[in-house]
Amino acid sequence: MKRILLAFVFSCLLLGPGIGGASTIVGGDASSMEAADDILDIIFIIDTSGSMSDDIASIASVAETAITDLECPDCDVYVRARFMGITTASGTVFNETVISQSWSGSVDHQEDNGWAAAAAASALSGTWWVNDAGIAQDYYRAVVTIGDEGTNNGQPVDQTDWDAAYAANQAAIANDVILFSWVTNDPYPGVVDLFRIMAMGGTGGGYNFSFAGGGFVDDSAGTGDVATTLENIICSSIVNPVVPEPSTFLLLGAGLAGLAYFTRRPRR
Repeated sequence: MKRILLAFVFSCLLLGPGIGGASTIVGGDASSMEAADDILDIIFIIDTSGSMSDDIASIASVAETAITDLECPDCDVYVRARFMGITTASGTVFNETVISQSWSGSVDHQEDNGWAAAAAASALSGTWWVNDAGIAQDYYRAVVTIGDEGTNNGQPVDQTDWDAAYAANQAAIANDVILFSWVTNDPYPGVVDLFRIMAMGGTGGGYNFSFAGGGFVDDSAGTGDVATTLENIICSSIVNPVVPEPSTFLLLGAGLAGLAYFTRRPRR
């Protein structure tokens, strides 16, 4: 049951415990970290090319409200959400860049969604985010990669994009990080399949991808409700696990163009 909020006020730039001093949006539907059933550290990484400027603005405009007013139906979760551009996206909630981080590795382009997700997944399992959950709480880490082009240097989709997507998929699984992928309005050819397989599993580019514990959002029509998408991603990170079937990649939902099958890893 959802707990009643008790003067639950969080600021956009609070310093969250266990996040190495980085500014983040803190929220959730638990009255406090101590009262939560689940604790989720989640990072949203977005392509910062010109075609994504409207998506950056629309996500930034609702991010704080979506997280601080979160209502998950089956749990009480405490959320620490960090928003990062792959390169510079100043003046928005995406006020940090992946490329400037010491763990960014092979990230060298504003459309390196796959490499950025792989680098973040590896960093999250170390000292960047630390499991500070109480003895009766469950703790989760998640990465959400958002874009409209290939996962390596943008469009067109080619073998290097599959290489980057596979690196992200395997890094998430190896480091026990839940991986989500999100395709925004009017993507380039092949991007929807690339992003879907990166998170949900399947075959592509000569690789066999595994299910990475999260889900896939297809808003290629540009009709999805951004706040609802953010809430669904967060809440689905900590719901009861269900084994995905190959035919259930997409689930059309209210306010969303397409929201993929969501689940989580078993409780740790």
